[in-house]
Amino acid sequence: MKVTPASLFGAGVTGVTGAVIGSIVGGPLWVVTVAAIGVVIGVTVWRLGGGFFPLYITAGALSGGLLAVYLQGAEVALLGAAAGGAMGGFIAVNVRMFSS
Repeated sequence: MKVTPASLFGAGVTGVTGAVIGSIVGGPLWVVTVAAIGVVIGVTVWRLGGGFFPLYITAGALSGGLLAVYLQGAEVALLGAAAGGAMGGFIAVNVRMFSS
């Protein structure tokens, strides 16, 4: 497997997402465990041809978080980012499905 900056970006996005989920679930063990699972998922998605997938998730998470802060305040930023990332992933799957 060739390591490229783009594949590291994909692994990083899902790893950081896993770390945030782990921090919500529990302590440091959860952060490390779920971040490692996120990295594995990111590398797998990248190898299967989903190179653009993390970009959609990142754009969705940023826009969802910013919109949540604008509408309701900083308290709901994490929820908005999570919802935006999920919608970004959903859009990425649909773009991939309809473009092939």
